[in-house]
Amino acid sequence: MQKLTRKEALQAIRGAGARNDKQAFMRLYIENRISLAVANHEWTAGRKFATFIETRDATSQQET
Repeated sequence: MQKLTRKEALQAIRGAGARNDKQAFMRLYIENRISLAVANHEWTAGRKFATFIETRDATSQQET
C-alpha cells in the first residue's frame, strides 16, 4: 500500500469526519503518525462541513 503524504492524510481525515467514519479516522491517524490535536482538528472540520451540507440541503428543499 502506498503511503499518503501528510496533506493527503489530513484531507482523508477531514473526509472521514464528514462521513462520521470513526474507523477510517483511527486507521488514518495511526498509520500516518499525525498528532492527535491535528487529527481532531481535521475531524471537527469535516463534521462541521457535513453539518453545513445537511443544513444547506434542508433549506434548499424547503424553498422549492
